[in-house]
Amino acid sequence: MFTEFEKKMDEIKRYLDLLDTAREELLKLTRDLRRRATSAIAEVHRNSLENAENMLKECFNHLEKIKYYEDDFPEIYYPITRDPIQEFIEAYVFFSIIKNREIAIPEVKVHPSPILTGLADCVGELRRYALEMMREMKVKEANEMINFMEAIYSKLIEFDYPDKIVPLKSKLDMVRLAIERTKSDLLSVMRLINETG
Repeated sequence: MFTEFEKKMDEIKRYLDLLDTAREELLKLTRDLRRRATSAIAEVHRNSLENAENMLKECFNHLEKIKYYEDDFPEIYYPITRDPIQEFIEAYVFFSIIKNREIAIPEVKVHPSPILTGLADCVGELRRYALEMMREMKVKEANEMINFMEAIYSKLIEFDYPDKIVPLKSKLDMVRLAIERTKSDLLSVMRLINETG
């Protein structure tokens, strides 16, 4: 009487067991991805660009492993991977700007959302870097960082979509504020340099 019902319930349970296992594996991989991306950012700030590049290579390897889960388990893939991939994009773009003085997005097939939000978050790292340049009285380098910040912002404001598609609006407010504050900080440093000769 219950044969078909029990069979169907067994199928559901087997799939959910697979899903649960995949979730645990994916969580571990994405934690590792995020940790390496965060470390790469820290290495760039320390001016250890070779170490940062090695960290980013490890990120690429982790991302390849993570991508295996996209087709089979989409219901867990996007919620779990969005923030770590965003961190990786942020690290890659920041590294590219500091090392090569160009805004470059990695050649990876990922959803557009973490690319855009990662770019927005990169502006915060550029501000930190610019402040360090100001502390060292490197006005030209600090101004160069502001130019990159503005270039990113000017492109991101073209993406006027609902937050359900790309959660960008609140980040753009922070990006604009970061640019304004960094410009103000640079003017103060320039004033100080002129006053002290």
